[in-house]
Amino acid sequence: MPAPRNGPPAPQPSRRRVLRLGGAGLLAGAGLAGCERLQQALQPAPQLKVIEERQTQFGRLAVVELQRKRYLAYGPGSEIVYQSVLDLDRPLELAAAYTRLMMLGVVYAEPYARMLQIGVGAGNMTGYTLRNFPAAEVDAIDIDRHAVELGARHFGLAPHPRLRVHIQDGRAWLEASRTQFDVIMLDAYDDQSIPPALMDEAFFAIVAAHLAPGGVVMQNVYLPGVDTRRLLPALRAALPQVDVYRIGDSAVLAAYRGPAYTRQALQLRAQALDAALRPLHPLAGLLAFSAAPL
Repeated sequence: MPAPRNGPPAPQPSRRRVLRLGGAGLLAGAGLAGCERLQQALQPAPQLKVIEERQTQFGRLAVVELQRKRYLAYGPGSEIVYQSVLDLDRPLELAAAYTRLMMLGVVYAEPYARMLQIGVGAGNMTGYTLRNFPAAEVDAIDIDRHAVELGARHFGLAPHPRLRVHIQDGRAWLEASRTQFDVIMLDAYDDQSIPPALMDEAFFAIVAAHLAPGGVVMQNVYLPGVDTRRLLPALRAALPQVDVYRIGDSAVLAAYRGPAYTRQALQLRAQALDAALRPLHPLAGLLAFSAAPL
């Protein structure tokens, strides 16, 4: 296998760890989950640059920059919650470690051609998927059109012949669709957790009905903010096999039907994809973040 161009993401601090900015404000550390919390004082710190702001039905939405990172953030009041992060020095990479783990869906699903992403934000995972996995055709769903528009203006989310963007509630879109997918990525958060309508047994039954044979569901979970005692039984009722990958306070769940995959089978598949496609974040290294069941 060719030597990887970038190693697996190093473990990063919890998203609740804060970085002090000269006493003027607080900003959370490196991104780990799709709904990252940034805390700041009422008056922004001098180092924090606001690029664009909009008021939406879901709160104040802003594009901000700090220390060569660009964030798409919701901020109703003195607390900001960021949905997406871009490293301005390495814009083609996935800056949040958990988003790299979400790419393991292509290892589980064979083929991986039809992909669904619920919770687009600024489109970091969407763009990376299209650039690195040429067989992928992506339906990307987000409830907030302003997030998608700001993703296009400031994060490189661009029209693509293999991309269809839908501005709609994810559950409602699934209920109206008859399409089946090889990989379904679930990364929809509000300012606190996964919305209840996107983590109950009925929702996961709908998701499973849209999963093609041999397909996989990748669920992002910020562990301190999500009730896994509720989520996991609901998920397993629809998809009995659940593999766990973990970095810091973030877990990514790979849920599927059928016999459990062996580590050896996943490693061989990842190595074959790495050799054929040379993704920017090699897949074989990401398997090292396999963790015990939750």
